[in-house]
Amino acid sequence: MNRQNFISADFKTAISSQDDWFTVGEVVEHQDKDAGEATIIGFGLDTDTNEVKVFTSEGYAHLDFLVKIETN
Repeated sequence: MNRQNFISADFKTAISSQDDWFTVGEVVEHQDKDAGEATIIGFGLDTDTNEVKVFTSEGYAHLDFLVKIETN
C-alpha cells in the first residue's frame, strides 16, 4: 500500500502517512527531540515535494516529521 499524507479542505486537520491526526492548535514534537515542542498554527501544501507542510510556533516542518506528544 502506498502511504500518503492527507489534508482537510479547510486546512485545519491533516493525517500523516503513519495515520496520526494533527489539528491546528495542537502541541507537537519533532522527530529531532532537540527541536522541542511547538504549537501547530496551520497547514499548507508543498507542491514541489507533494508533502503537507506544517506551520508551527517554531517554524515549519513536513507532516511526517512531527510526532504526537505522549500523555500519561
